[in-house]
Amino acid sequence: MRAVVKVSVVVPVFNPGAVFEECVGSLLAQSLSAEETELIFVDDGSTDGTPARLDALASEHPNVQVRHIPNSGWPGRPRNLGLDLAQGEYVLFVDNDDWLERETLERLYATARRDDADVVIGKVVGHGKPVPPTLFAENRSNVGMDFGPMQWLLTPHRLFRRALIEKHGLRFPEGRRRLEDHVFVLAAQFRAGRTSILADYPGYHWMLRDRASSASAEVFDPSMYYGNLREVLDVVDAHTDPGPLRDRLYLRYLRGKVLNRVGGPLFVNRTPEVRRARLAEIQGIVADRFPPSLDERLPFIMRARMALVRDGSVDQLETLAEMEQRITVQVVARDVRVSGDALDVRLRTRVRDPARLLRFDHGAWRAPAGVDGSALTEQDALDATDVTLQLRAVGQDERFTVPATVRPQPFGRNSGAIDLEARIPVATAAAGRPLATGEHVLHATVYIAGIRRYANVVLGRRSPRLTVRIGRDGRPELVRPSARQRIAAFAPGLVRRVRRGRGDDA
Repeated sequence: MRAVVKVSVVVPVFNPGAVFEECVGSLLAQSLSAEETELIFVDDGSTDGTPARLDALASEHPNVQVRHIPNSGWPGRPRNLGLDLAQGEYVLFVDNDDWLERETLERLYATARRDDADVVIGKVVGHGKPVPPTLFAENRSNVGMDFGPMQWLLTPHRLFRRALIEKHGLRFPEGRRRLEDHVFVLAAQFRAGRTSILADYPGYHWMLRDRASSASAEVFDPSMYYGNLREVLDVVDAHTDPGPLRDRLYLRYLRGKVLNRVGGPLFVNRTPEVRRARLAEIQGIVADRFPPSLDERLPFIMRARMALVRDGSVDQLETLAEMEQRITVQVVARDVRVSGDALDVRLRTRVRDPARLLRFDHGAWRAPAGVDGSALTEQDALDATDVTLQLRAVGQDERFTVPATVRPQPFGRNSGAIDLEARIPVATAAAGRPLATGEHVLHATVYIAGIRRYANVVLGRRSPRLTVRIGRDGRPELVRPSARQRIAAFAPGLVRRVRRGRGDDA
């Protein structure tokens, strides 16, 4: 008699290439037994060797199911067919170019049973993909949609109780759709009784997709995209009352899916025609769905963008975006000390603003020409200034959030600064687990007046990055840079010239 299936894994597949083998290998190697898992691959009309590869898998492994369908061009249809076939107590969606750690299914299922959870969000490690830095700071139980960091990762790569999905008839929108995963995930999360977060195991590896083979990587169509965003907002409206939670979710989409598209590289690196078409669609959805009462709750620079979206022009948005792009940051260690089994660090983030975007006169913002900055102050800019620290083992992509005390300093004439203090306890810094033996580096996500920048923490203005070595005894030590590393940080071109001059025998 076959064991009860604990987890069904649904994988939509379309021309995945060689990376598919890593996905398949990670699923077949799971510590949860084959009798307790089923792997459902739905081939969405692949035109390479994938159909034959999948049929061979099904013939070799009794817990593998394969279905072939005509190409739908989007993941909704294959995922839905996989749900129709699934028999497991829980279901996990995996993309064909991602992969799992060996104990992922076992740990997710154990967490679900322990917490009686309808949904378990396992730690996602982004490889070229952004992951909210505070979502996986620690294990959590019984969280809801009011937990802010959860609102910023709405991918379907989480464990769902299948009975919840079937009870409410939840399925992904099919056809050519953007944000179809948000529609499904939000509908499930709003109905979930309990959601847990498993932060202390790097279970799901989320890979940057091959844009040539990804349906969602096709040319951005603003009419389709913002039409689909309206459907996502309809889900929010259906499950919330007017008030704080709905406002927070609307602000998440206003920031992430609307205003991010009219600032930064997503705007500057597009043609004038694309910018105009995008702004026209954005102005339409803003007028219809985002009330002016939300504007004052936006971070500093996004309030300025929002004013231009409501009343401005493409030219003014371009000017603002170009000035934003010139802002740079450097995070420098001012003091690093080992204290027992912990590391204490004092850091300063230096901000350069050569375009003088963030100028203030007696606390009032001296906005660029054409930008309405009358309601924005220096205090608004300071309120939107923050730093999140994360620790990463050298050679790995998994990151651990480091709690820090952050003190933004008043803006100068053309620059600013942010002071930080943090303690890194080796025994618990890895989301409650000890840090692994070896070398680790600090990264910073810096928000300067709401403008996001990423930076390595360095030992000095022209020094290598700060590196901490964890010994076998679990004690930390600061890695002192060699002379070569100091020269490389100060003048990398000089090191390359010296290396070439030494010849092939070097």
